[in-house]
Amino acid sequence: MRLPAAFVSLLLAAALLGGCGSSGDGTTGGGATAPAGAAAQACALNAGGIDGLRVTAVSCGEGQRVASGWRAAAQCAKQGSRSGCSVRGYRCQATASDRGWSVDCAKPGKSIAFTVRRG
Repeated sequence: MRLPAAFVSLLLAAALLGGCGSSGDGTTGGGATAPAGAAAQACALNAGGIDGLRVTAVSCGEGQRVASGWRAAAQCAKQGSRSGCSVRGYRCQATASDRGWSVDCAKPGKSIAFTVRRG
């Protein structure tokens, strides 16, 4: 009787394949995660109207150069509620608020965020 042996083999294969997959708990974080070993860090910079500089997987010096470059680039702070531009190889997106611009700049595995006061 080959049919039961084939059926048992099929069940065994299905059981083995069914056990494969993620070892996670089934929940999803829903947000982006930093590369392994990277952590966001606050940087002391309150120059030229730039506040709240935070970097992930980047030095504070690089974050300061990108923030200053964004501030200096006329195309980055266009009139309107949103703007986008590239600075030093980072893609930056900004959103206007009553306090100024909230800016996020990123490239693969790295990010820089800061606020630029109006005026």
